[in-house]
Amino acid sequence: MKKKNNVKHDLATLGVGRGDFLIVHSSFKALGLKNGTPEDVIQAFLEILGPEGTFMMPTFTYSYSGVWKVQPFNPVTTPGVGNGVLTETLRQYPGALRSGHPTYSVAAIGKHAGIVTQDKENASALGKGSSYDVAIGLGAKILLLGVGNNRNSAIHHAEVMADLPYNDIPFREFWGHTALVEKEGRINEVSLFCEYPACSANFGVVDDYLLQQGIMQSGKIGCAPCFLMSGKEMTEAVVKRLRKEPAWLLCDNFTCEPCSLRKRRLREMKMT
Repeated sequence: MKKKNNVKHDLATLGVGRGDFLIVHSSFKALGLKNGTPEDVIQAFLEILGPEGTFMMPTFTYSYSGVWKVQPFNPVTTPGVGNGVLTETLRQYPGALRSGHPTYSVAAIGKHAGIVTQDKENASALGKGSSYDVAIGLGAKILLLGVGNNRNSAIHHAEVMADLPYNDIPFREFWGHTALVEKEGRINEVSLFCEYPACSANFGVVDDYLLQQGIMQSGKIGCAPCFLMSGKEMTEAVVKRLRKEPAWLLCDNFTCEPCSLRKRRLREMKMT
């Protein structure tokens, strides 16, 4: 199919190749495909990665117990929230696996799909031992397809790896520290690992930094502007910067609860 071949050509031009482990955050609409479907795009990724490659996307549900009318997490049936149509297409794709993390699950297919999805029910959301941690340890590349670094969940992973003292502060306190999980027709409330991804509104500050470091390269897939980077190199670079400037990624919106609380924590610890 022509549209699928165009996507494969653009991926190869950007630097995606056979056998790669690829984490993708995406906007299908940004591709500007007039006739291509989300299934065509997923197929294009799988064909260029080949049987030795691995393809992973977020299927976050945010099934926190404090969220009003939240849908309890069931790894088989619960759709992701706000991750985009491509993630839902991968989640339901034949052969795809999904992790059991009740708030920040991922879907994956390929060689390493099992290891990045298994035994994640009680793991950190995006920090040590998470699907992102395992994927980055396996040499994963990160592709931002039509979206910016404010959608790059691996930056939250870097916040944890930098050992910042604020990762126990949740995005919203009222969301709570537990999640609702559906299993065998019953809904259970389960405790969450005490590391919480919070605001990502200011993550765009890493763009110029990573480009200047030569870690991130830009290009296009279809009509979508894209960034491609090594997960390991990105993490190391962001961790290095955060250890010098712990408040670097926090936004300046005074109404932002998590960033305000995190800045206060840093002030109290005389880290800013």
